[in-house]
Amino acid sequence: MRILSSNSISATRQYNFGMRNITWLFTVPLLLNGQTLTLPDGPGKATTQKVCGACHGAELVIGRQETREGWATIVTEMVQRGAVGTDDELYDVVDYLAKNFSKTSPVIKINVNKATAGDLEKALRLSEAQAAAVVHWREEKGDFKSIEELEKVPGIEAAKIEASKNRLAF
Repeated sequence: MRILSSNSISATRQYNFGMRNITWLFTVPLLLNGQTLTLPDGPGKATTQKVCGACHGAELVIGRQETREGWATIVTEMVQRGAVGTDDELYDVVDYLAKNFSKTSPVIKINVNKATAGDLEKALRLSEAQAAAVVHWREEKGDFKSIEELEKVPGIEAAKIEASKNRLAF
């Protein structure tokens, strides 16, 4: 068990990730604003790619913002579900995520006028049919200019759009 410093998750809480090997890879790039996005470079990126991508793609992390303690809780929950990695690997993942995807990090936006249906589905957690409807509407009527226009697409759940509004670009 490793007691974390004040620069880590918590000076008073202890986290035991266990000696496990996590085999996730963040290798699924996400096309946003006409660019393929990958995880930001920096210490811990390779470990995070090794640890996180086999179970889910990077789009689950890109745009998500958590505190260091929040990321530690998420990683701990993943371990409890069967993910495995060494303590050092798991701490590296938490450190990397906390640095690059914190509450103070800039939000990575998805341009609804350029994104594919698949990207809209993953990044905004829309159903396949909803994402296809957005693309169809955009092709028929032109680019969206506001959230209100996007919410007019038949079959779109306004609550999902509202929940993602800080991540939308037009």
